Amino acid sequence: MDLVPVRAPLVPRGSAPRPAGKAGARPAAHATAHAAHPAPPAGPDDVALLAQQAAFNQMMQLRAELQREANAMRDLAMEQIKRDDQLMNTWIKLI
Repeated sequence: MDLVPVRAPLVPRGSAPRPAGKAGARPAAHATAHAAHPAPPAGPDDVALLAQQAAFNQMMQLRAELQREANAMRDLAMEQIKRDDQLMNTWIKLI
C-alpha cells in the first residue's frame, strides 16, 4: 500500500494575464496544472498524518474481513436452521 499525502502539492502560478472572456473563467491549462505524482511528505505533521491514514486503512480492512466472516457464519447458521426445520416437518408428517 502506498502512502499518499493529504495536502495537494503547491503548483506555481504563471504570471501570464488571463485571456479575455467570461469573468472568472479559468484557462484550459489549469485543469492539467496538477502534478501527476504527489509530492513527498513535507514535515513531521504530514508523516504522522500518513501513518494515521495507513493505520486507519489497515483497521478498516481488518474490520471488513471480520464482518465478511461473521456474515458467512450467520448464513451457515441460517442454512442449518432451515435444514432442522425441514427435518422436524418431515418427522411431524410421519406421526
